[in-house]
Amino acid sequence: MNGFNMQYCVLVKEDVLVFEEIHAESASDIILSLFRQGFVLAPVLIEANNAENARACYQHRYEWKDVSTAFQQKKVLVC
Repeated sequence: MNGFNMQYCVLVKEDVLVFEEIHAESASDIILSLFRQGFVLAPVLIEANNAENARACYQHRYEWKDVSTAFQQKKVLVC
């Protein structure tokens, strides 16, 4: 860790949320695998020190209606 926050995307399937660091070496393989399993990319970008902090930020900041509205308006929510 170089002192900077990492950027996490959020993948959703039903009530399961996966937080993936988008600049990690294996991110593209993991995200593609999740897409194949039916996950979709939520319109959310979170800066955090780790996936646990990304999840906490997401859960404290957004409600499902916020994410749904962002999908409909084709906007990205940034936390």
